[in-house]
Amino acid sequence: MVSLLAACFCLPALTRAQMSSGGAGANDLKLGKISYQFVPTPDDLRGFFRGPTLAASALNAKWLQVEVQFGSDPDWVDELQVKYYVLLGKGQDARVFSGQMTHVNVARGSYHYSAMFMQPNTVQEYGHGQVEAVAAQIFYKNQLVGQDSVPPSRVDWWEKSTPTTGFLLSPQQTPWLVIANERYEAVKVTP
Repeated sequence: MVSLLAACFCLPALTRAQMSSGGAGANDLKLGKISYQFVPTPDDLRGFFRGPTLAASALNAKWLQVEVQFGSDPDWVDELQVKYYVLLGKGQDARVFSGQMTHVNVARGSYHYSAMFMQPNTVQEYGHGQVEAVAAQIFYKNQLVGQDSVPPSRVDWWEKSTPTTGFLLSPQQTPWLVIANERYEAVKVTP
């Protein structure tokens, strides 16, 4: 009787653990839409930062937001990476910027979101306020499971030069920190 009860309670937990750690494969994660836009600082912060300490132009400047929508078929995906690439400038002045987010505890669903942001001054300095292209890749267990770019490209332009890191910021490093947990998947924090 005791072993039957143990089997009834332990088997479901064991099954969940197996699905959670090994259930996802390359076909179980799907890269959906990649988009980018220029967005103003959230309105809630405009009221917070009033006075002589912050120039009005800083509040009116628009940040670059690159957003990725993806889907996942398993009940849970313990961890996946989304790598971002932004191309600013043209010709010899072209520069590729990269960033990476590691998302954890992703539940089954078709509409998961991840995003990274770039400060307005960075876009202005290196791209004269223009973005030439953006791309994203999704990795699971160090295996590429999907990639795409906007505009669409037959060439992996982000692999043609050494990307500059440190300029693409997670929502938690931006004014969008307050709403990041509502819109975007949980992020793994590394010490």
